[in-house]
Amino acid sequence: MEDAIRNRVEESSLVQLDLGAQLAGRKLTAMDLAPQLWEGLVLREKPFRQWLQELDPTPFQGADVALHCSADAVIPEWAWMLVASTLQGTATAVYLATPDELPAAVLYRMVEELDLGPYDGAQVVVKGCGLDTGAGPAVRLVERLQPVVRSLMFGEPCSTVPVYKSRRG
Repeated sequence: MEDAIRNRVEESSLVQLDLGAQLAGRKLTAMDLAPQLWEGLVLREKPFRQWLQELDPTPFQGADVALHCSADAVIPEWAWMLVASTLQGTATAVYLATPDELPAAVLYRMVEELDLGPYDGAQVVVKGCGLDTGAGPAVRLVERLQPVVRSLMFGEPCSTVPVYKSRRG
């Protein structure tokens, strides 16, 4: 009689946290303020407010939105605030970021809001191989998890890099 194949990773007490999976299924979109610049240089308040009043919110419904300006112009703080206010209740969240920076910004916020309860005293493996967001969210994840976990590793359960091991009993 043959022995059944066992998945020792599933049988272990390792808790896997997949950073890439946190972004899966999220709607990421961007809003460029450059087309609203007068003569490509300046943002004028009255026309800008009018544009926001007429803005179709449909593309931003349930999305994480990157606010940016692709033109080399100084955008006043009130303009960013007006856009954020306009998208409030429509977008999931609004970030002052380029479209390329948006995935890292979203992941960073998710790390900030992470419920640490399930990781208390756990051996955690952070899966993140192939994640294109850079190390910022992972660094913040270490700061958040290290005070509560028993150990923290990076990689896949079959091949991990130890990051932290608690010295407490």
